[in-house]
Amino acid sequence: MSSFAAESVLTRSPESQRLELATGLGVTPTGLVESPVFFSGFLDRPDVAASGLLAVADVAASRYADAGLAARLASMDPVVTAGGTCLRFESFSACNGVHARFDLLREGLGGGEVGFGTTNVDINPPLRKALARVNRAEAMHLSVGRDELRASSLAGTHVERKVNLPERWVRGLAEVPALTAAMTRVAELRGPAIARFFSTLPRVAPPGPSMNVLPMPSGWRLATRALPKSFPLPGVSRLRGADRIIRHASRLAVYVNVNGTTAWVFDVPGGRFTLVLSPDPFRGFSGEGTLLTLLTDSDAESHGRRVLAELGWTPLVDPKDLAERTGLGPGKVASGLGWLAACGRLGYDLTEGAWFHRELPIDSDKVLRRNPRLASARKLLESGSIRDGSDGWKVEGSYGNRYTVTKQLRCDCAWGVEHDGNRGPCKHVLAAILTFRDSGLD
Repeated sequence: MSSFAAESVLTRSPESQRLELATGLGVTPTGLVESPVFFSGFLDRPDVAASGLLAVADVAASRYADAGLAARLASMDPVVTAGGTCLRFESFSACNGVHARFDLLREGLGGGEVGFGTTNVDINPPLRKALARVNRAEAMHLSVGRDELRASSLAGTHVERKVNLPERWVRGLAEVPALTAAMTRVAELRGPAIARFFSTLPRVAPPGPSMNVLPMPSGWRLATRALPKSFPLPGVSRLRGADRIIRHASRLAVYVNVNGTTAWVFDVPGGRFTLVLSPDPFRGFSGEGTLLTLLTDSDAESHGRRVLAELGWTPLVDPKDLAERTGLGPGKVASGLGWLAACGRLGYDLTEGAWFHRELPIDSDKVLRRNPRLASARKLLESGSIRDGSDGWKVEGSYGNRYTVTKQLRCDCAWGVEHDGNRGPCKHVLAAILTFRDSGLD
């Protein structure tokens, strides 16, 4: 592993404190840049910013399930995206079933100017301890960039690491926006009621039981089964990822996807914190397969690359404007945006109801090609293991097993029967889609 160009420190003077976050290899409007500078200025609420960064770091360092796989992960570095008006910090839990994002908005950034780009940073344990001592009374200057990640305080100097993003994170950064873009808001809490609800959450070992939340006039209460107007809370302990920002939250809005994914959006002074929970504690986002069907369509890629040329690192994507500027039309722009999301090049802001541009400092096209299900489908196609049948397609799978994919794109394999399309198509369905698309039948 290579290290950042300089040390990470948190320093404090009699007048103020300085938090400098060193950046790694980043993608910017000018291309790949070592240690790009994204922001430099004073924060309106240092305590809120520190709590948000710590919450993202907490999730990155947490493992709620899937212990064996988590132990093999190479990185837990939060990703930061500068979008001209805000800074967005993101991470996944080690088990990949929880996604956290802290948005430091324009109103929380004072008069500082925000750049454009995406990179990753390592907020290590000593730096986290230093951030935990940040208070509201002292002015704080934040720097994101300057060839290093630095934080100023009496905590001393901390060396930071720079590593590549795990492929599970890259696929998760594609799946979560697609899932949240299809969500519906189901409930809202304001003021002290937020802290009261969190005080009712059982403190049990992760991931904890899956519960339901029933909104009532007097506040929310937990239920062990689904009730009319209730919504799911899968793995109750996973919601503890928001503990650090509860004291700052003025509003909590909950959104739900039909597959059971939930998003918890907290409004805080000058920012927002979003926690997204997968439908089951033992279900990682990287395997959802929401956009796999789209990846079989070569036209989606060409539309996506055309749209990408026009995005210009805009903080919020306007599909109508893109349709006019590209001449593609709304349908093709939607297809292109879907492909860009699958590449990890787009995030989704639930409060704004809009996509935002993000470029990961990795070869996302390579990650797409290595997607396990899509790669397996292509192998089936190349080996001649799929053929047309009267009721769909016959696929010869591993160990001589034979499966049927219907014309409605349903498969009788174990994956298809268990999930019934709820986690994207299986490799046999993908092979069938590739077959008729290669034949020009779509």
